[in-house]
Amino acid sequence: MTRDEVIALLEARDPIAAADGIRRPGEIGWVRADDAGDGAVPIRYGAGTTPAEVADQLLAAAESADGVRAVHLVPGTDAPDRPGSWGTEDLLVTAVARRVLPDTPIRPDWRALGAGACQVAVAFGADEWVIPTDDPSDPDHLAEAVGARAVPR
Repeated sequence: MTRDEVIALLEARDPIAAADGIRRPGEIGWVRADDAGDGAVPIRYGAGTTPAEVADQLLAAAESADGVRAVHLVPGTDAPDRPGSWGTEDLLVTAVARRVLPDTPIRPDWRALGAGACQVAVAFGADEWVIPTDDPSDPDHLAEAVGARAVPR
């Protein structure tokens, strides 16, 4: 995808259209950890970022000569005038990341979004979860509910 195409998808603010044709994964990789730090590239979006900045981050990850182990989608920090991200924005960025990085694991931010939104994000291209160590969520149950199999990594 070109930079202009990525920006246009983000500016359209339509996660359903961005996810059109994306296949739901049959397996969802997961690990329990305190953060998504194992070499995953953070992609920041939401409050404090523009669609062009998000597009540039995604395209830089796609063009990385070193390869990218995974991308960790990180919403901006809440501000008085705007939350870190809107729910539809989380799904939109997930779908666009999947389009730009078709073979790279996509991880929504579990702490910021919660189990339910991370589960929904699977339909928009997410295929890895980093579940906080102190979170009691059962990855097998969550994955089964969206028609996938949880695979520990």
